[in-house]
Amino acid sequence: MTEDKELLREALAHYRAWNEAEFADRVRHAGERTLEEKWRIFLDLFAFGKRIRPTPSEYAQRQEVETLQVYYDRLRRFEEKRLSRERST
Repeated sequence: MTEDKELLREALAHYRAWNEAEFADRVRHAGERTLEEKWRIFLDLFAFGKRIRPTPSEYAQRQEVETLQVYYDRLRRFEEKRLSRERST
């Protein structure tokens, strides 16, 4: 638990530093970037977010799969009822 807190603090410190550098860069180069550069920057930010995101526990992964399964089962039943009502009218 303590390691998680330390990792979170470290990740937040890195994020703050990255965010400050990114903001300063944006101010310096406002309006100069092409769409390709903006897309690359977005992808870099996305990759950074994936790197600092903690891997969910096995339990959390299982819960997410079960939640999605319940959702899709309900959606399937709803669609079956909807189709049966359409056929009967």
